[in-house]
Amino acid sequence: MPFWDPVVFASASHARGLVTVSSRQSISPMREPLRIVVPVDGSAPATRAVAHALSVVAGQPGAEIVLVNVQNLQTLDISDISAVMTVEVDRRLAARQSRIALRKAISLCRKAQVAFVMRAEIGSVAETIVRVTRGVGAKQIVMGTRGLGSLGNLFLGSVAAQVVKLAQVPVTLVK
Repeated sequence: MPFWDPVVFASASHARGLVTVSSRQSISPMREPLRIVVPVDGSAPATRAVAHALSVVAGQPGAEIVLVNVQNLQTLDISDISAVMTVEVDRRLAARQSRIALRKAISLCRKAQVAFVMRAEIGSVAETIVRVTRGVGAKQIVMGTRGLGSLGNLFLGSVAAQVVKLAQVPVTLVK
C-alpha cells in the first residue's frame, strides 16, 4: 500500500503550458528524525554551534542533538606526566573535563526542550567526531570554527578543517 493517496487531481493552464498536480494528502516519505552531532569544548564558538543546531532542529519531531566532547593528552594537558598516571586516573580526569565542557551546551538544550544525548570520548579529536557521527547515524555536523586548542588553530581551526576533510555528511561551521 502506498504511503500517499494515489488519487491526484491535475489541472492545466494551456495558455502557459503549466500543469499543477496536487493530492488530498501530502506526499512525504517516512523520514528518520534529524540527528545532528555538535562537538563541544566549552568555547564560545562551540556554544554558538549548539545554539545554531538547536535552531535547525526546532519544531522537527523526534530531532536529536548529539553533544560530543573529545579529550586526549593535549586537551587534558598531561602529556608530560602521562607516563606516571594510570589509565583510570586519565579516564576520571577526562570525564571531569568533559562534564565541565558540556555544562553550557546541556543547559542550552534543556532550555530549548530539545532531545539530546551526551558523548564523552577519548581519542584524536577530528577522527573521533567523524566516528561518532557515523556510529549514531547523524545527518549533519555543526561545529565552531575555533575551539580552545593551541596556536595551530589560527585560521579555520585545524580540528574543523580535518572534520570537513574526513566527514561523509554535511558540516556546518559556526564562527
